[in-house]
This record gives sequence, C-alpha cells and structure tokens, in this order.
Amino acid sequence: MYLNDRSEKIKNLIIKRFAKNKAYLKTCFGDALIDSKQVYNNKKGDKVKAYIYYDINNVLRASCNLSIIEHKVYSLKCIDIDKKGAYFLFGNNIKLLMPKDQKSYKLFKDMTYPVGVMLDKDNMLILTTKIREFLSLDHNFKENDIVEGRIYSINKHIGAFVAINNQYDSLLRINELKGVHIEGELLKLRVKEVKEDGKIELTNRKRAYLEIDSDSEKILDYLYENDGLVNLGDKSSPDKIYRIFGLSKSSFKRAIGRLYKEKYIRIFSNKIELMRR
Repeated sequence: MYLNDRSEKIKNLIIKRFAKNKAYLKTCFGDALIDSKQVYNNKKGDKVKAYIYYDINNVLRASCNLSIIEHKVYSLKCIDIDKKGAYFLFGNNIKLLMPKDQKSYKLFKDMTYPVGVMLDKDNMLILTTKIREFLSLDHNFKENDIVEGRIYSINKHIGAFVAINNQYDSLLRINELKGVHIEGELLKLRVKEVKEDGKIELTNRKRAYLEIDSDSEKILDYLYENDGLVNLGDKSSPDKIYRIFGLSKSSFKRAIGRLYKEKYIRIFSNKIELMRR
C-alpha cells in the first residue's frame, strides 16, 4: 500500500524521536517504530503520513509504503483469536487484526479465509470478511471455464458465494451445494452461466460429454437441480412434457434415449431418475 494512492485518508503522525536506524511516531496506540530511511528528510516534531500495524512479535510499527493494497481481497491464515477479534498473518511479519464487528461468520484458528483490507480512522490496517463490495464482475470468464475460489458467504436459501481468484464474485446455488461446506473452503468449479451483467453462476458438475445434445443437456440440468428426479416417463402426455421442458414428445424421447444409452439416467413409466456417476 503506497501513500500516494489514498493519501487524503491518511492522518499525519508526529515524529516523536530518532534512534539508531529507526524513528518513533506518536500514535493513539503508543509509539510506532519506523525505519529511519523512510523519514530521513524529516526531523523530530515533523508530521508524516504512515500506516501502522503490529508485527508477528506484537511490536507496533509504521510504514510509508507496504506491499498490501486497501480494498483488495487476500487469502490469509488466521493465526489467533481473542476477545478483540481474529488475527491474520500477511507475508512473514505483518499481523493484521479483524475486529469483531468485521466478522460475519465463525472463524477457526489455522484456517485460511478470503479477507479484505481496510484502513481505520487511526491509520491502522484492519481486515474484514465482508468482501462483496471489493469483488468485481468485470472479467473474461465464459461458460465451461474451470475456476478456483474460496467461499466467503453461505446463504441457506440461495447458496454459497465464492471469491474467484480473490477478485471476482460468483454464486454456487443451493441445489449445487452438496454435502457440508464452510466459509474459507477452497473449491474448484465450472462456470455454468455468465449473465448479461457479468454475474457468474457455478456448478460442481463436470461438463456433459459432447455427444449429449442441447435437449439432453436441458433434461440433465433439470435432474441435477431437482434431486435427480422428474415425474415424466415414456408414457407421459405431450402437454406435460412441453410444460416442463418445452420439447415435443418425439424430441423428449430421443433426448432421454441418448441419456439412457450414456448411462446418465434410469427410465420408468412415470418417472426418470439420475444415475449417480
């Protein structure tokens, strides 16, 4: 993070004293140590703009430039939790606090989570799990691309929201969310659909074989999204088939015949079941 990026937000801190190869800045948290090279043109009493943070040994430090970007998402490991909040390690030496009010789900020590970087009113770098506004819909992904990301929110009615590459927002809908999942979990998924506004919907299903045509794909998608069952079969009426799939009975029979041949489904007189592969 560099001061010229958002310098209007940074408060001035007073240089309290100099020592060998270092200086100390006065902050509301106590004196923060800064490398004297960063303030070599200044003297005691001068005001400088600097970020403050704790290192891994709990030493309060300051810096005019850090390789960390505000409002960006990083996958960081939680190294400690106490009454103030949770602590995460950035790089090898920077310890960042996530205050309690910035935590939107339960955190566990030693797990990695997608977290966003913010700056508080006292120049302290802090973290948040509330990262949706830091994620973008401006991307070049297309249908069937394979992507990787971490779950950053789970809604039991909608599904799991996933931060792809810590940059892009996406959704794995609840009907695709099989088994037990938690925030922070790293998933490898397929892009099911990219909407006109850039919103990405994901699936954990592999792409159907090329010999499966669009009508068969439509039936297969319906089965995956409805617990592997549709109450249609060989004897179903053309009207009922059309209401559900928008297909003629002959097109429907060709499609399910192809799925049956490829061992995707079992066909009964009044229902079709998905075969678990």
